[in-house]
Amino acid sequence: MKVLFVDSCMKKDEESRTKILCNSFLQDLKQAKPDCEIETVVLKEEDLKPYDIDMVNARYGIVADKDWDHPMLRYAKQFSEADRIVIGAPYWDLAFPALLKIYIEHIFVGGLNFEATAEGLKGLSKVEKAVFIQTAGGYVGETDPGTEYLKYVLKTLGVKEFVRVSADFIDVVGANVEEKLAEAKQTLKQIAMNW
Repeated sequence: MKVLFVDSCMKKDEESRTKILCNSFLQDLKQAKPDCEIETVVLKEEDLKPYDIDMVNARYGIVADKDWDHPMLRYAKQFSEADRIVIGAPYWDLAFPALLKIYIEHIFVGGLNFEATAEGLKGLSKVEKAVFIQTAGGYVGETDPGTEYLKYVLKTLGVKEFVRVSADFIDVVGANVEEKLAEAKQTLKQIAMNW
């Protein structure tokens, strides 16, 4: 099983509570499935740029030639080769950091991860399951616009199962941060065991 971890955590690793949860999940996953291969893309370390019209036009030519190994499609190809996806991102401005949206622009490649049909878009990715790990200083609730967007994008790309685990209210005065993180870790451990 090939697992792609899309690290959208913005703080340094030791300061990022989202990264703490992601690392805990990946460690549990490795224990539950020792043969799984985990590949990580750290978005803040990548030279990701939003698509402009020149990039879109260049991509049209690359896709028309089915040049899936072209450097411009490296994120899309990496995504297409994964069996499972882990996305870690903090809750920012009702969604997630902008770098994650830019990453999505890079993986949303027609002919590789989806195709247009008479019935609409059809996912081509072989990803079976995705987990979105999130932390928030305040209240998020059962869902939020960013989660709904991610769920829709991944479904469009062919991902069959999506789950979000969020530890929120962790910056509220008096919050027991360790308890909230422990609860999220326990939920993630159960997911890892059955993933």
